[in-house]
Formats: sequence, structure tokens, C-alpha cells
Amino acid sequence: MIPPARSRNLSEFRCDFRASWGNRIQVYHRTRLPSCNKFHSIFSEVKKLTISSAIVVAIGLTAYALAQWRTPIDTDDSKTQRPANLESLAPLDASGVVGVREITKSELLILMSKNRPLSQSEKAQVDRGCPGLTCLYQGLGLTRWPELARGTCAYLRLEDSLSRSCPEDRENFVFVKQAWWSSGKPPIPNPKTGKVPLSSVTRAKPGWYTFNYAVYFPATKTYGWINHREYGFPANLLWPMKAYLSVSPPPLDENRPAQLYCSTCR
Repeated sequence: MIPPARSRNLSEFRCDFRASWGNRIQVYHRTRLPSCNKFHSIFSEVKKLTISSAIVVAIGLTAYALAQWRTPIDTDDSKTQRPANLESLAPLDASGVVGVREITKSELLILMSKNRPLSQSEKAQVDRGCPGLTCLYQGLGLTRWPELARGTCAYLRLEDSLSRSCPEDRENFVFVKQAWWSSGKPPIPNPKTGKVPLSSVTRAKPGWYTFNYAVYFPATKTYGWINHREYGFPANLLWPMKAYLSVSPPPLDENRPAQLYCSTCR
């Protein structure tokens, strides 16, 4: 059995020098030996080096995550307008949720695979974040931006996007796109159809770049979206991917004030 460590008081850390002659003990308090000074000097340097290294690592991870977030995927979606396998792909459900429910990436994959396992290509779509999740449920094989699907229309109101009529062999898929108004304000919709230009919302403006996409599930009246793409280790330790479920669209803010309801006949 290892005996407990002896408790030490502050005086023991002062490098006190003690000398003994017979029954007399002389104590010279606060006498700092050269070895003690050397120890403090080394400790100070190690502390500075540790703090500097931590700052460098944090800056590096931040730069890497930002670069990954802003890096577009070089894929020509005009050549991938083909139906994907949507068989039994489970819809997300926010029934009973008050506000927004936050879940982990693992929990999202479990919800999506209730009816069947997800393929590696489907998981790779999820790793792309909110545009990947939207493209996956859109089911046309796109691997960049869902609004690039042929025939996609934009509206300012959910009701108008849901009332869009599609051919008999296709169904209406609705998703949300959020960013900035291209003209600085909402466009005026067509009085008959409610349509607005897809270009009404832009992901980029001078000095800024942002966007958000959310899938709308009519059967459960649920919106589902993801905070950002999968950054990979070790950046995902600081910025893990998370998903959100709500009966309302993602909240808008001053850095993302514009919103479109988009409709694709798939």
C-alpha cells in the first residue's frame, strides 16, 4: 500500500536552508539558492512556451476551419441532375419540440437511418453540412448547392412554395435558403404565382460570406438543418457538427437576414 503524500506548507517552497549543530537548529528563511532560481526560471520559460503554443494551435485550427467552411466543392451539378435513391430515407420529426432541438451528428445519422442504413455517399453528403443534407433529401444527386437543380423556384412564403404544382410523376421538395438580400431588401413577388428570383438571396457580399439551408418535411411539419460541415480531427473537437430540428425555420439574424422558400420538382 502506498502511504499518503505528506502535506507541505508554503515555507517548503521557499528553498529554505536549514543547518543543525547538536541541539541547535538555525533556520535561514527566504534564502534563495541558485538551484531554486534556476528552477523558477525554467518553469517561467516552460509556461510561456506552453501558452504560446496553445495560442498558435488555436489560431491554426480556426484558420483551417474557416478555410474548410468557405471552400466550395468543385462539382458541376449540371451533370448530376439524376434521381438518387430516396427509398425509405426517414424524414426528421420535431413533434413535441419547443423551440429548437439540438442533436449530435451521430444522433442525426441514427434518425435518418431508422428505415435503412445510410450509404457511404449519403454520409459524405451529410458531412458537407446544411447544403449536403438538403441535396441528399432533394434526391437529384447534386453535390454542391440545392438551388442549382433544374426548375427550382423561389418564394417568400412557405404556403406559396407548398402549393406549387409538379408533374404527375414528381413530387414537390421544399427547402429554405438563408443569407443576404442581393438588393439589400426583399424582392416584390409575382402577384399571381408568388415567385421571386432565385438570385434574390446571395451567399457573398464584400467582406462577408455566409449561408444556411434547411430541409422542410411536410409530413412532420419539421425543419432540419446543420451548423457547419464536418471539419475532421482535430478541428471537430473544438467545432463539432451539430444538427437542429424545429417546427420553425432557422432563426435569422443581422448577419443572415434574408430567407427564401425554394421548391424543386424531384
